[in-house]
Amino acid sequence: MPRTVLAAVLLCAAAVGAAPVAQARVPVAQAPVARSQLQRPAGAEPYVVTLAPGADPERVMRETGVTRVRFVYRDTVRGFAADLDPEQVAALWARPDVVAVERDGEVVGAPVGPSVTGRW
Repeated sequence: MPRTVLAAVLLCAAAVGAAPVAQARVPVAQAPVARSQLQRPAGAEPYVVTLAPGADPERVMRETGVTRVRFVYRDTVRGFAADLDPEQVAALWARPDVVAVERDGEVVGAPVGPSVTGRW
């Protein structure tokens, strides 16, 4: 039974990870740009900000002075990826509609496959 539950969780996680993320329309001044085209201002670092369900990413960005936006997420999660300076990070954490502010980076997971016996 536990292997069946684990397999179901892993399949769901893989499906969510493979799902395309829609980008919202944002003003030209905040249009997402490719990582290779973006020069970070001194002191700014790449972050991913997760918002509470129903929160408006554009409003949060506008009210906290975030202008260096890479992506805006609206479907599976609400939030955005942006280059933030320490003051913007603090302003975001002070908001009740912000769930998480995390440094952006690569994540490597363990390979998923059948057990040694060939069964899940």
